[in-house]
Amino acid sequence: MSEEIFIKILDNTATEVEKSSFYQSLEEDGEKRELYYQYKNLYVISDSRIDKYEDIQKESFEHFWSRINPMKTFNIHQLWYRYAAVFVIALSLGLLIQYFNSAPIVIPGISKIEYTSEKGSVSTIHLEDGSAIWLSSGSKITLLKSATGEVTTQLNGEAYFDLIPSQARKFAVDLGYFKVKDIGTKFNIRAYSEEPGVFATLVDGQINLFDKSNTNPFLTMQPGDYLHFDKQSNRIAVTKQDPSIATAWKEGKFVFIDKTLAEICKELENWYNVEIIISNKSLANYKYTSVIKRTTTVNMVMKMLALTDKINYKITDRKEAHDIVYVY
Repeated sequence: MSEEIFIKILDNTATEVEKSSFYQSLEEDGEKRELYYQYKNLYVISDSRIDKYEDIQKESFEHFWSRINPMKTFNIHQLWYRYAAVFVIALSLGLLIQYFNSAPIVIPGISKIEYTSEKGSVSTIHLEDGSAIWLSSGSKITLLKSATGEVTTQLNGEAYFDLIPSQARKFAVDLGYFKVKDIGTKFNIRAYSEEPGVFATLVDGQINLFDKSNTNPFLTMQPGDYLHFDKQSNRIAVTKQDPSIATAWKEGKFVFIDKTLAEICKELENWYNVEIIISNKSLANYKYTSVIKRTTTVNMVMKMLALTDKINYKITDRKEAHDIVYVY
């Protein structure tokens, strides 16, 4: 099948004659039929074509979102008009779960355990009271428990906390810039040391934010609140966002909302343990809204981007170091 007809079928701009001919060809050619069904769920629409395909994108994205989140009541119209750009759905199912590494350290009066999640994996930590912490790819978390039972965690990476309600337990996440405290809730925190911001999303319950004085909370978050702390300006902004966007990594998905190609590549580097070099700098600021199954290969992701945006890429395999993906 030609690339032109393939794209027209996917974005619903083909004529009835073209559609009839296309689907007839699928009936007659099993390989072509398999290729089509493989790629139709990986289709990406570039932001460079938003004006031409805005209505098509809106309809396709709403249908797509209702399929992957059938129980959600989030108003997708609001999401669409704010973030219309691109979407990617990968076919592969499943989530790679690997055992985490833990290292107990003895400190007088304090028990300390460090956990790490290797790149390309998601780890689960089960606490004594039945609470659980999910640790994302390339993340490290340290749990410190005092003699009085207070638990303080330090995070470099991304983690999802599902804490069973308990008035007796004291639990805090110390992010250096501020602390997040709760008594029983579900929330997600993204705090990679090399990134310029810290992000927190409250799924259920309530969390309080304290400054270094650790006296009175300066902010209380409610379900659906999405916090962005800018390290450089030392400012916090709180907006509303469907929590499933921030926690999709736990379900085995990348979800990018209005992200640049450069930002997406950083996520791909962290998960696939590769190095991506964008030699054509004009491509770095292309923006996308995309959903990708994490079990999809980096080659497949780049192939679909190349198909729709006319970008070129080359993957260099290296036995004793990270593979390199060149984008140009």
